[in-house]
Amino acid sequence: MALSPWRSQALPLHLAIVGFVPVMNNHLMPPSAGQGLAPAPVFLSIVQHNCLGSWNVFLSLFESFKEATTYPSIVLLQDPPVNRAHLPSFSGFKSFFPPVRKPRVAAYVHMSFLANYTVLPSFKGVDDVLALDISSSEPLFGTAFHSFRIINAYSTNTVDHRVYSVSPDTLFPDLGFPLLALGDLNIHNPLSDPLRHFSHREIASSTPYFEKAAEPGFALLNPPGEYTRFPLVGNARPSVIDLAFANPTLLPLIKSWEASLPSTGSDHIPITITLAPPALNQKPPRPRWEDTDWETLDPIVKGFKVTTAPPCPTPPQLDEWMSESLNRLVALLKEHTPGSRPSHHSKPWWTAHLTILRREYHKATRTAKKHDTPHMREVAGTSKAGYFKAIKAAKNKHWSSFLLTATPQSLWTAKRFTYGGAQPRFPSLPGAETPQQMNTVLLDHFFPPKEPFSAPPRLRPNKSAPPLTTVEIAAALAKCSPTSAPGPDGIPYSTWKQINKIKPSILLHLLAPLVLLGYHPASLKSSNGVVLDKPGKPSYESPSSIRIIVLIRTFSKILERIIAARLLAAARLRGLLHPNQCGSLPGLSTYDACLTLTNDVKTLQRPRLKVSSLFLDIKEGFDNVDNNTLARIRGKAGYPTTWFPGFRPFWENGAAP
Repeated sequence: MALSPWRSQALPLHLAIVGFVPVMNNHLMPPSAGQGLAPAPVFLSIVQHNCLGSWNVFLSLFESFKEATTYPSIVLLQDPPVNRAHLPSFSGFKSFFPPVRKPRVAAYVHMSFLANYTVLPSFKGVDDVLALDISSSEPLFGTAFHSFRIINAYSTNTVDHRVYSVSPDTLFPDLGFPLLALGDLNIHNPLSDPLRHFSHREIASSTPYFEKAAEPGFALLNPPGEYTRFPLVGNARPSVIDLAFANPTLLPLIKSWEASLPSTGSDHIPITITLAPPALNQKPPRPRWEDTDWETLDPIVKGFKVTTAPPCPTPPQLDEWMSESLNRLVALLKEHTPGSRPSHHSKPWWTAHLTILRREYHKATRTAKKHDTPHMREVAGTSKAGYFKAIKAAKNKHWSSFLLTATPQSLWTAKRFTYGGAQPRFPSLPGAETPQQMNTVLLDHFFPPKEPFSAPPRLRPNKSAPPLTTVEIAAALAKCSPTSAPGPDGIPYSTWKQINKIKPSILLHLLAPLVLLGYHPASLKSSNGVVLDKPGKPSYESPSSIRIIVLIRTFSKILERIIAARLLAAARLRGLLHPNQCGSLPGLSTYDACLTLTNDVKTLQRPRLKVSSLFLDIKEGFDNVDNNTLARIRGKAGYPTTWFPGFRPFWENGAAP
């Protein structure tokens, strides 16, 4: 069966893409005449719930919206409370329901949503199905579609217990525009509840729905096995009967399915479905560098030639040469590296054996339905039991393997998997309403504007500088961790190590002109900034409550390591390092600093002296160093002055310290 479950998390998107109105309370604020569409929200929230015909459940549901992070624009109810053919009202919402004495379904749409979009209800002449056609003169969801349909159904048993009141054809029409079909369908199926033991009647009654949904390509949004109904009394089991399906044109717009609202007193849980437009510029697949075809690349890399750098170039000329040479090499690497296929169904514990078992399970199930003999049903049951038992065993094996190979760093990951991670926080900065404004505020705080660097009109080679060697490059690469996060180009150190192993002259010819001319190209300064919140802060309304991790291109870090090694050698040669200096020196670490401090303290305590230690942390020390003063100090210390003029733009305008 082609139908498959789906799951993902809501993502923040640009505010101007979706044409829906943000609703944060029940006070109506329709746009004034001539104002046009109201500002668009980050996403559209739809709530689905069975009220059991209870006013208390209805009121509890709508009151719970005030505590929700996102106020819903559309609320779809099954078995709503009805009194004398009237449904309850709630401030800020308009209700739609079939024109019968006791409707089984209803929809509540916020007035601000109705003020901007056309909502046309369709009742199909029955009391248990309601369709809402939403349309606009402007394209919806950042797509080419001007229409969107929601089908809300409450399907119950008929006289024939194998037939339900809402047919599969009604729920799953084959349309050419987005469609969301949901409701309390009262059916049980292995795709929605894989660990449940099913009766033959349950399989027979639910299969037509899932087969009909699979024909036009509908996807089940419910996470498999996440219960939506918990019986209040009796011995009935929890079940998954409040289902939601999306057709292929709507599926890319689905961002989350979650049951995060509090209990309302019903035996059904409220479900929130979030829709948002897909990113306008989809990111290309991430290269899987660990699967690069080096066997094919080996002769190609050996034949790769780096064009000669221009003699005495201007800075723009050297920038252009570096970009062209590096881009040719990167394009060659990506051509022979498979891309990842991100999917909501990705499972690290999945194996080829499970694929075979799943195929056999579905084959046995289809055969049992076709022939319906005791033997075939027994074979199907055995196949099903073996398949789900193998899934459980594969999960346990993967988890055990993960724990056995855990490192001190990955233990925190195991803890997060076991106990759940902390709720992500993001600063709410004054004056920053959009992602672009937030980006500007953070950059101005962490990287304040500096006086622009005046590059020399033409770069001259430093004849006194020692030429770069492959030994220096190999030494720099040896200290680079293959697990370090790469920069914007995504290339890890392991790839550069393999390139240097196949043909060392490639990196030599790329880096030697930069060292000789003392210049750091602008193309190597691009970086990715990762925003992380500082734990334990009382408020996140200031940039000081977060920190930014800057990821520079690994090729740039190789050049940085080479220059740092040369500076270290020069400093040691001239005796410029303090004997107790531990940071940024090979072979010395915090452990050595602690031993030195302990030794000094004990030495002073022997003659019964009182010892005190003062620890200082210079805030933003690197960013506030005066470069002119630093240049004078370097000159007095005896550093070769020709090493530094060209590299000045690196520490002045570099992407990160």
